[in-house]
Amino acid sequence: MTLVLSEIHIRKGLLDSVVVAAADRRITREQQYDSTRKKLFNIRKLNAAISYYGLAEVYPARQRAKSEYLSSWLPTFIKNHSDAKSMEDLALSLREELHKIVPKETLARHASGFHICGFNEDGFPDFFHLTNVTKIRGDKYAEVEDQYQRPSSDFLGRDARKTLDWDGQSTMAIKPGGVIYRNGDFKSHALAAELLDEMLERFFTFPDFRRPKTPEDHRDFVKFKLEVIAYTYKKWAKSKLIGRPIDVIVRTKARVWATSGVTL
Repeated sequence: MTLVLSEIHIRKGLLDSVVVAAADRRITREQQYDSTRKKLFNIRKLNAAISYYGLAEVYPARQRAKSEYLSSWLPTFIKNHSDAKSMEDLALSLREELHKIVPKETLARHASGFHICGFNEDGFPDFFHLTNVTKIRGDKYAEVEDQYQRPSSDFLGRDARKTLDWDGQSTMAIKPGGVIYRNGDFKSHALAAELLDEMLERFFTFPDFRRPKTPEDHRDFVKFKLEVIAYTYKKWAKSKLIGRPIDVIVRTKARVWATSGVTL
């Protein structure tokens, strides 16, 4: 499995926001360690990032006898689709290509998904989710299909209105706040992140501590929490589904920051 995370933080309107993308690097096969590979990649021309969870291989060869890890295939796909006009265009092209190189019988047995998050052509943050998962029960992917669903705008098209009361038009008619999208072995983040937030909130009440405010602070805050989760899996989990190093990309409308050697 894995842990991928996308966060959108609204500060003073849509044009003053921070987008965080993070992922671990552990690849498992049948609950056992397979390899350490990158799962998070920058999409420079779209001011966005893409990560994946679940199925980690595709089968581009015609005979389907040899697989290729997404860690090598996905950067090539991004390069070959540098003419994509938007995150949605890229997500739709990715869906079309994956249907050609992932056998239906394989996809029907495995949860698979991609996070695409960043800023659209208007400078607004947005998030697209491409997945074959159709139902989640508790912390498990309960039902998957043999094809990917059509991706749509989860943030601007849904959660900005539902969670942050956006009016659908104005750059300022939206409440400050954040929305988190997580997939993979997400139960660990749902549990640990909330407890770590509570712990750190207490630290921030002390006069000699400061609250995270800058994009770099958001990057380091997210990386800290994922590092704790990964270390916990390393030391005490029976199935070590999440592993270091942790990659993080943080971007504003005008600039991008990264950690752990993510190529920009």
